[in-house]
Amino acid sequence: MSRFYQLIAQILIVTMVWMPFTAQGAMVGTDQVVASTQDQLNRDKVLDFLNRGDVVKQFEALGLSASTAKERVNAMTQEEVNRIAGRIDTLPTGANDTWAWVAAIVIIGVIIWLVWYKK
Repeated sequence: MSRFYQLIAQILIVTMVWMPFTAQGAMVGTDQVVASTQDQLNRDKVLDFLNRGDVVKQFEALGLSASTAKERVNAMTQEEVNRIAGRIDTLPTGANDTWAWVAAIVIIGVIIWLVWYKK
C-alpha cells in the first residue's frame, strides 16, 4: 500500500507542475454589473420595439423584413443600441394626438348638451 501512495503522490506532483493553476478571482464592482444589465435591457427594449405591429408594418412598407431588422440590431455596437433605446424613451406615448382632441371635444359637447337641455 505504501508503494501505491508514493505513486499517487508522484502523479499529483507531476500534474501540478505540468498544469499550473491559472484561475484568478477578483471583485466585480456594482457599476460593472449594473452597466452590463442595463446594456442587455436596452438591447431587449430595441428588439421589443421592433416586434410591435405598427413598426413591423412600417418596415414592410419600406421593403425591410422584421427578421432583417433584428439581425441589424444584433450587429450593432452597444453604444448604438443605447442611443436608439434613449430615443425610444423620448418618443411620445400616444401615436396620434388628434383622436384625443376629438374625444375631448365630443365629451365636452355631450356635457354642454346635457346641462343645456336638462334645465
